[in-house]
Amino acid sequence: MEMNAVVKGVCVIIFFAVACSIAQDEQSAGDVQMNTFDTACKRQLNYTIRNDLQKPTFEYSLAIRFCRQPFIRIMEKAVNKNRNFMFSATYFPKLGYFIDAINGVRGFYNVNKTWWAFLKAPDTMLPVGVSSYYPADGDHIIFNFTQS
Repeated sequence: MEMNAVVKGVCVIIFFAVACSIAQDEQSAGDVQMNTFDTACKRQLNYTIRNDLQKPTFEYSLAIRFCRQPFIRIMEKAVNKNRNFMFSATYFPKLGYFIDAINGVRGFYNVNKTWWAFLKAPDTMLPVGVSSYYPADGDHIIFNFTQS
């Protein structure tokens, strides 16, 4: 009888974890409300995307509340809050995500040496990519369109 109760308890915990994960992922792209996971998270960062190199030029900033997670997940939250933060990325199995374009602006390093620099403000190049970087509370992260 005790084993049966333990198995049921484990099933409830697993179900809760899966349900929470699904609930977190079900926020629609146009929805700017924070879900319950965001309100429980106390960390906040500023996220800026900047292109003053080619048209269309832009600079957008956004304050985002987050829990401990890789920056790629915070980028996804930013898109939900503001469509100007749209991005495309390529996934490399052993390396993680490489950001190809932000707000429709694509880097072509092989053609004109342009790319999206991943920085911690004001101008410190981050030593890892968006899949491996876990920001700290108060960070200001910048993607700056750059030409070498």
